Amino acid sequence: MNTNQRLLRPGLVVLLLASMLLLGYYLGSTGTGPSAAAALAAVVNSFAPTPTAFVPIGQPIPIKPLTGLTSLNATVQINANGLLNGQRVQGGLTATVATNGKDQTQINVSGPLLGDIIAQVGGSAMSLFTPSQIQIYKVPQGTYVVVKSLFDLCIKPKAANSTEAVERMSPQTLLGMFTSPEVARGTLVGNGTVNGTAVKHYVIDGPTFLAAAQRSSDPNLSDFGNSLWSAQNADLYVSTATQYPVAFQGSYSGQFDPLKFEGDFDVRIDVTGINQNVQINLPASCKNPISQ
Repeated sequence: MNTNQRLLRPGLVVLLLASMLLLGYYLGSTGTGPSAAAALAAVVNSFAPTPTAFVPIGQPIPIKPLTGLTSLNATVQINANGLLNGQRVQGGLTATVATNGKDQTQINVSGPLLGDIIAQVGGSAMSLFTPSQIQIYKVPQGTYVVVKSLFDLCIKPKAANSTEAVERMSPQTLLGMFTSPEVARGTLVGNGTVNGTAVKHYVIDGPTFLAAAQRSSDPNLSDFGNSLWSAQNADLYVSTATQYPVAFQGSYSGQFDPLKFEGDFDVRIDVTGINQNVQINLPASCKNPISQ
């Protein structure tokens, strides 16, 4: 760059500022105060960059919600790396869910993070145990929690919302958020087979999901979206024959309220049985449960 060019650029800046000052003086002396200020603001704003409108990626995905099913078998896997109740954790949880048309549900939960959430499910009494698994039964008679350890302990919680944390990780709840019509937009990348079912494979754009979730009219979905820091692209597999979701996998960063967790977490959901109407029976230990 030659000397004249180096001198020219600062000169242009000075000339521009001087022009704006003269325009402000002229407007202030010949017009009213508010209109002069508005005119000067318009000149200044004309130099501001124009915000880019958000354009969602992908087309609406044809999908049926799981809420219309009479029975379901599914598995949810969550892997987390961050803080749980303020403590550093790294590990996972696996929940298998079976529900039938008799208003009965059984949830089996296991994994390294089980001990960190045990008191959230059954109260302070359960925090005294180091279980290998917990089972939650929701039947017409009420809710029962079975702690699988050296011996089985059955607890009948008094609080109506005692198992809410685990139920919010159910496949119906999670897939209801991840595949809500407000966020179910994706790009078809091919066909395949998952869990023995012919499927269409879609990729959901992470930023598109996050923006739509934050704007959702569903308070649960909007709360989830606003608690996230970022969302990666997710894979969704939809049954070719029934349009029910067969599998989902996504990665997120932020807060996950059911676990009282914040950090990075992955969610994988596999729907392994639809309308199979499995039999669910309370175990013998629940004949005389502990009321907690």
